[in-house]
Amino acid sequence: KAFADLRYRYGSEYGSTVNKPSLREAWAAWYTPYTELRAGKQIIKWSRMDFFRLQDAVNPRNDLFRSFDQADRDLGNISLDFNINPSENISLQAVIIPRFRASVLYTGFMDLPGIIEINNYNAASYKSASYGLRAEFFLRNFNADISYFDGFNPLPGLGLDTLITGSQNSTPTVVLEENPFKIRTLGAGMEVILGKNILRTEVSWTDPDGDHRQNEYVMLPEIRWAAGLERSFGDLQVLLEYSGKYLNDFFEAAFDPVLPDESSFSELGQLPPEQAFNYTRLQVGSFNRLYNYQMDEYSHYAGLSLSSTRALALIKPSVNILYNISAGEYLLNPVLEINPADNLEIIAGAEIYGGRDNSLFDMINERLNSFYAGLRIDF
Repeated sequence: KAFADLRYRYGSEYGSTVNKPSLREAWAAWYTPYTELRAGKQIIKWSRMDFFRLQDAVNPRNDLFRSFDQADRDLGNISLDFNINPSENISLQAVIIPRFRASVLYTGFMDLPGIIEINNYNAASYKSASYGLRAEFFLRNFNADISYFDGFNPLPGLGLDTLITGSQNSTPTVVLEENPFKIRTLGAGMEVILGKNILRTEVSWTDPDGDHRQNEYVMLPEIRWAAGLERSFGDLQVLLEYSGKYLNDFFEAAFDPVLPDESSFSELGQLPPEQAFNYTRLQVGSFNRLYNYQMDEYSHYAGLSLSSTRALALIKPSVNILYNISAGEYLLNPVLEINPADNLEIIAGAEIYGGRDNSLFDMINERLNSFYAGLRIDF
């Protein structure tokens, strides 16, 4: 068996015309009664949650991608995926990713200080393979799984590459580089159907490979947990999720979580180069803490989804709300789907980001706040 998802995009995105084809997935598979071997560019999802997908450590994402389907933001990886089913109640999976592919950072759409330059990571420097293992257990109205991932974190950090402090006749220059780093992630989850209710839970532990106190681009170790409840009330589908995070090696960030600007160098020019470099490195590390939502020892998040499930309805409204309780950020995503004919769908909606001053969403909302409309034809 073989599968390919080839798409063509035309329109306007961030003020520029988009006119290009893209290959989202392309893989070939070989089956036996108890096994499946799949190779190629593929998207592999492990989490059952909707808002807080703690076990999805395999796939990179592009959250800048404009689409009315959130799944379009998942990026495929070249990978080898082997599944074996020793019984009807057990599934075992092994995934090998020979080449690293990074998620797309928001930094290209931030209003950064003029002295900042950011270079993309050099893919040739990150050739070691990543791998993941997963086991699933199925019973009637109950599913459970456990997973382990060892490899590059899909989200790279920013590392300080070059610092030129400047002089009276020249401005300083700060050159940053995307720095991938390895992690080990152990996760588990379950899903239970109780009458009209669907309960989902997940936990994960992530341990980075590298000293986050010496390497500003490496995240802190973290433990995360999430729980969700889904229930229908007539034609209204309600999904409520909560997630929390604990940093077990927490320490206060050395600086406010903003990248350095010219004012940061008013005194640096008088410091020895090594001290100036280390001072700037700590500033960059504080910004990485903000990006990874690691400014607080404990963090809390909530998500709410309301949608119409009325069969054969011409109009189906829905709204998704994501709220970061600790950071004071929110994402509001109302959507209206119109089905004038079979296999034809008109979709309109909005993505509205907001947050307190100098939060991550505050830095990106002017560029990412949007209204959109699309037409989808299935055949």
